Amino acid sequence: MVQHMMTIDNCKAFYDSWQMECCGTPFAVGDKIKWLVLTVEKDDLFTSVDLGDVDYCYEAHSSRWQELSVLEGTVGKIEILYQKYEPSQDNPRYLVPVGGELISTDRVQGFEKDSGDLKVTGYLVALRDCTLRPARQEEVTFK
Repeated sequence: MVQHMMTIDNCKAFYDSWQMECCGTPFAVGDKIKWLVLTVEKDDLFTSVDLGDVDYCYEAHSSRWQELSVLEGTVGKIEILYQKYEPSQDNPRYLVPVGGELISTDRVQGFEKDSGDLKVTGYLVALRDCTLRPARQEEVTFK
């Protein structure tokens, strides 16, 4: 089976905080990463903050290995996404993001502290010198 690798100068990946808290590995600006990712469509990320163009979303919990890619690169910038949530007007038991902000940081440990009524919901990571290739079944360990 031929694995097609693509070189990418710069890209952005979104890393959900719950994925980091579950089984993520801390990372910092300057670190080299190797992540399983899905390609992101504009409406895939449900946020109250404009994240700009996001190319990929970290995904370590999908068993659909055929849909995943392996993204490798160097971390250039990290921003923590903080969001405020309120009950939905359509269904008050469902919380929706209504405001928030991005705060730059040099490293991510997981379990970053919330800021008042703003909750940490993820990390926007700018990467450089990247490669992207299809994931192999043996690389996807979540079943």
